[in-house]
Amino acid sequence: MMRTGLFTLLMLALASMFVLTGCPEAPTEQLPAVDPNPPVDAEPVDAEPVDVEPVAEEAADTVAAPTEFEWTEAPTLDMIPGGAVAGVINGKPFTAATVRLKQDDENTVLEITDASVDEPTGLVMSDTGVDLRFTLEPGQPGEFVVAKGDKKDFDREHTYYHYPQGGDKGPMSVNTDWGCAVQITEWTLQADEEDEDILGNAKGKVVVIFNDDEKSWVAGNFDCVYYTW
Repeated sequence: MMRTGLFTLLMLALASMFVLTGCPEAPTEQLPAVDPNPPVDAEPVDAEPVDVEPVAEEAADTVAAPTEFEWTEAPTLDMIPGGAVAGVINGKPFTAATVRLKQDDENTVLEITDASVDEPTGLVMSDTGVDLRFTLEPGQPGEFVVAKGDKKDFDREHTYYHYPQGGDKGPMSVNTDWGCAVQITEWTLQADEEDEDILGNAKGKVVVIFNDDEKSWVAGNFDCVYYTW
């Protein structure tokens, strides 16, 4: 009887301890931490290189002189490049805007200028240009070829170039040793009803060289009015 009481007291004590302490907790599993910004292994993309051409600064003179002609003391007709008359005058690129064949008294003059005209026989001023006086029979196709060192009849065979100096100064005319080759393939004589100064038309080609420090020259083809001054 006494053992039974002791056993009962022992069971009550264990129950009290169970109530006070509770059930033993199961061990908690520790999970690895998760990175909110995981690294992304990006695959490289093979991009084709793009060629970017550098932008060159424009020079003050953007017009380049023709390269088909090489300056010489003895120019010939077969040296004349195709296209309109162009060249180098006083060290600067030159492009003719007007070419005319003028009859001035007994002189025949080929006028080459960078100035445009409103009328075929209009006056030009403040221009850069070349005047070539040569001996060919008006209305007759022909050739006139002389080298720098050839003897010339100054009254009928001469050339010079001119250019504006700017400001209040007048044009500068440059007279120096020269040579030329000019060929007129067509030279018509036909009066114009609207302009009595027009005598006809001329087609041909020309090269003129100047023995100045800059080795000036003009060369090319022309189809122009033939008029009287």
